[in-house]
Amino acid sequence: MASYNILLIAAIIATASAAISQKELAPEENPCYGYKCKDPVGSMCVVVEKGTKLKPSCVCPEVCPTEVKPVCSVYGKQYDNLCTLHKVACEKKRAIPVAFLSECIAKSTPCAQSELEDFPHRLLEWFLHLRETEELGKVNPENNIRNIDISERIELAEWKFQQLNRNNKDNKLDRRDLREFRYALMPLEHCADNFFSMCDKGDNVITLDEWIECLRIDEVPYEPTEDDEEE
Repeated sequence: MASYNILLIAAIIATASAAISQKELAPEENPCYGYKCKDPVGSMCVVVEKGTKLKPSCVCPEVCPTEVKPVCSVYGKQYDNLCTLHKVACEKKRAIPVAFLSECIAKSTPCAQSELEDFPHRLLEWFLHLRETEELGKVNPENNIRNIDISERIELAEWKFQQLNRNNKDNKLDRRDLREFRYALMPLEHCADNFFSMCDKGDNVITLDEWIECLRIDEVPYEPTEDDEEE
């Protein structure tokens, strides 16, 4: 029991966060991978040793490392590291989903053309991590848009489109559909307005075909992982 408590305390205050644990352990070996922490609300999953087995444990950190490894929430707020995000979430007693395992990238300067060209790919990457958070409760830092083929990217784009269109279900995104999405996105990207204007063909709505075309899904080179190549 003593060794369990020591390991648990170390997991809370050590630099290694849940995401870093995923990096150190293969997904099939990591009990926190795909594990959703619901109680306590806002808690983070840490790997603890019980006997000879690794088990997931949901904890609310009281102390976090001082090392800065920025993470950005879906609300556009940046935290020094993943532990700090969960500490705040626990204090507020509400979940704070992660958007990026990096800095929030809000800018006050106008969107440059080069940034606008890169924005659709950043958006797809964001969709990928949002879906991971929703389905698995975790962001896998090893996943990126280049590792999934075009059919999977289309499926990802359709998933987000249907989420945004779930109120009207008319297969068209209007300003009302985009309002909540843009609220969550705008703190992250200063190119969002330009992007949505570019997607709109002049009728103030975005169809699914326009959405997929605008995301320029086929322009990102496909780079299969070693596991994909072995299959």
